[in-house]
This record gives sequence, C-alpha cells and structure tokens, in this order.
Amino acid sequence: MTERLWEIYEQLCQVEMKGLDEFVRRLKSGEFGEFPRPEIIAFLRDIEAAMLANIHTKAMEHARYAEMEDQVSEQWHEYFDSLVEEFERA
Repeated sequence: MTERLWEIYEQLCQVEMKGLDEFVRRLKSGEFGEFPRPEIIAFLRDIEAAMLANIHTKAMEHARYAEMEDQVSEQWHEYFDSLVEEFERA
C-alpha cells in the first residue's frame, strides 16, 4: 500500500472520523490525485483484513463478542465488497 493512500485514509477516517464510503467517493473524484485502481482495491482489502482481525481478537477476549463474530465479520465483508464494487464502476 502506498504511503500517500495511508496518509489520506488516516486523515479522513481516523482524524476527521469520516466513513470509508466518503474516502472511496473522494478518491474516485480524483480529489487526491490519481491512483491505480488495483492499488486502491488492494488498499481497501488490507483495511478489511485488519478490521476482520480486530473482530476476531475481540471475539477471543469475550464470549458475547464470540457469539456475534461470524455475523459482524460477514457484514463488514459485504460492506467492503460494496466499496470495491463502487470503485470499480467508476
């Protein structure tokens, strides 16, 4: 993943607390310059993998979270699939 994509993600999603959908929308618009489509998709999949790993960690820490792990993981996976599809339509 490129350092520039990471910087944009950190600023929008972690500092400004914007959603990933806005991150993708603004990338698609070219607001931050041009990035190769495969690079952005790989970046989104890396973020997804990190999120799913965090869900798994929480599930190991508490039984209540373990009960919800599959459902929550599937919801996030579907969300990331929709983000990737949205970007591919651009």
